[in-house]
Amino acid sequence: MHDTFEAKHVTQYLEEYVDSHVYNGRPLRSRIWLNAEVRSVEKIGSGWILQVQGAVPQSLRCSKLAVASGLTSSPIMPRFLRTCDWMVPILHHRDFGVHSKAILETSSTYKNVTVLGGGKSAADMVYASVKAGKNVNWIVRKTGEGPGIFMNPAATGRYRNNAEAGATQKATILNPSGFRPMLEWALTLHQSDSERGNLESKLFAADRRYKVWANYRGREGALPGFRELEPKASFFWNSGPVGMIQHDDFWDLVSRKVNIYRSDLSGTTSNSITLDDGREVPTDILLCGTGWNASYPFLSSKQEVELGLPHEPCKDSEEEGQSWNDLMDTADRQILQQYPVLARPPPGCKPIGGASLTPARLYHGIASLTDTSIIFLGRARMSNNFRGAEAQAIWATAYWDEHVSIPPLKQAQREVAYMNAFSRRRYPSRGVDGLNFHTDLVWYTDRLLCEAGMTSHRKGWWEDSDEPCLASDFKDCKDEYIAKYWSKQAG
Repeated sequence: MHDTFEAKHVTQYLEEYVDSHVYNGRPLRSRIWLNAEVRSVEKIGSGWILQVQGAVPQSLRCSKLAVASGLTSSPIMPRFLRTCDWMVPILHHRDFGVHSKAILETSSTYKNVTVLGGGKSAADMVYASVKAGKNVNWIVRKTGEGPGIFMNPAATGRYRNNAEAGATQKATILNPSGFRPMLEWALTLHQSDSERGNLESKLFAADRRYKVWANYRGREGALPGFRELEPKASFFWNSGPVGMIQHDDFWDLVSRKVNIYRSDLSGTTSNSITLDDGREVPTDILLCGTGWNASYPFLSSKQEVELGLPHEPCKDSEEEGQSWNDLMDTADRQILQQYPVLARPPPGCKPIGGASLTPARLYHGIASLTDTSIIFLGRARMSNNFRGAEAQAIWATAYWDEHVSIPPLKQAQREVAYMNAFSRRRYPSRGVDGLNFHTDLVWYTDRLLCEAGMTSHRKGWWEDSDEPCLASDFKDCKDEYIAKYWSKQAG
């Protein structure tokens, strides 16, 4: 539908990729350790030692370490009171793909499927379950982020889907960005009181469109609870989960066949979940679309402080803590002067996750300011992780090849503080860790490529404005990189 695709095709692509890419006579697959868990990482001298727990515990030594475990390694599971006779299985969406066939088959004992969570993963499990003929209950907690912002994939004109239409320079021209200076005429709109209403109408247009498309309050044949799915979150502020609905029949099926509950879990019986308003939800299996804990359990708290990862502010020295606070305050004032609209987030935009911690003090969300031998990939959040991963990998390669360098420390700290402050202002709910680049995909990835000296991802002066920014834009970057740098080294 609208040139979107199922996750199984990504899996197939990756399986083929690790076999078809061979370096120094060895395919990538032979370099991957599966079913292995890194228990600890230690810097000794100029290198790193990793303690790896697998079929046979091993130590691994390396001179450079790329931590690419991303944001989806440690699942968040719900906590609620359970009676001693509660025997219902609980499954995180991480494991749904492996077990979905057994759960959803007609002969299974799981007739009443309850899904917990308000985001895209929960929505996908709801859809799969209702298509399989299950009696489906969908619980969205009041104390969580609330129902997700679900976008229409259809696009107008030349674009294959809405994601493409939104990933263009033209579509983001009025969007405040932390990675490029805004055009003068657009900045004038932001700073003009008389144009404020017109500007906000454009910036918040997506918030109106997705609600009209879903028709939460007027959809014919909808069950009474359907309107509980209408989110209060804003797409502009990224104040809730965001996803794209890829099935034409999603809203009709969900509105007419799924029981929606907007409540928190307070307990159980032997075969049902009790909500805090007293209602009981019959449940044979509980599927949890409850997100992930962005952490690095193999790093010590001391290492988190030293490397610039989120940590408790009290672990900074008084001088260092004050220095970062001053830099953040200066950056915040600059941001609000540039973009006054960011001073007025909607009420109820509460920080999600890590609000009591420092932001991540990583240059471009990748490189530690204190140790050039370690980088962190996939930590920043973007609207297209395929493109983001490619851009970060290219920049990181150039960084370790010494074709890209971080500015002197004081300047780098100012840039990181601005990035952190911008993330918190632009995304007051989901940007507290300083690494939310949700609507900055175009400019963030372009900046990484340009700093690495790449130009082949560009389409030309005129086309750059209208063409969508996709991962496939980087298809020639490897050859460009080799020609640009390796040929010089050989010469």
